Amino acid sequence: MAKKKPAANKPPTRNEVYREIAAKTGVTRKDVVAVCDALNHTMVKAVKQHGTFNYMGLLKLTLVKKPAVAGGKLVRNPFTGEMVKQKSRPASRTVRVRPLKAIKDMR
Repeated sequence: MAKKKPAANKPPTRNEVYREIAAKTGVTRKDVVAVCDALNHTMVKAVKQHGTFNYMGLLKLTLVKKPAVAGGKLVRNPFTGEMVKQKSRPASRTVRVRPLKAIKDMR
């Protein structure tokens, strides 16, 4: 049987990233995993407490609070043009990720 060629445009897996960082820094893979886990914990904690986290000039995580929407209001369906009742939605929180200068300049 012929061996399959790896996909050319496939992004690296988490384990491949850990191995590459360990090889470039000379640190064990286990230590790299511990550092990445600590970074993830710090990012989540900062976004929960302060609502924002700036990751070393690469990207910015921002907590976006979306208010509740009361239902029953008539809104126009943009595809058909008919008026339909809007469904009610509870308030929610999402995280927005924005690229910063270092990522924007990669072009």
